Amino acid sequence: MQTLKIELEDNIYLNLVQSGINIQEKFKEFLLNLNDNEEPAITSKEAKKRISKAVKNYKNSTGTYFNESEYQAHINKTVQKLKTKYANN
Repeated sequence: MQTLKIELEDNIYLNLVQSGINIQEKFKEFLLNLNDNEEPAITSKEAKKRISKAVKNYKNSTGTYFNESEYQAHINKTVQKLKTKYANN
């Protein structure tokens, strides 16, 4: 296990302590969110290429899109997957 040293202004630290926030747990949660999300990183050039392709597909009606119920199912599945992934962290 590693140790991080974080310097905070006294008033910020006191406000956090007085609010009852578990500072260590919040930092752990924050750092886990910074961790790799298992999605490959892409360059700005690649991102622009993908956006251009998506716009072209939309204009040509060649893209595939979710209707409202499919979108909600997709979101619910994604949220559940994230909850499961981080449940033990």
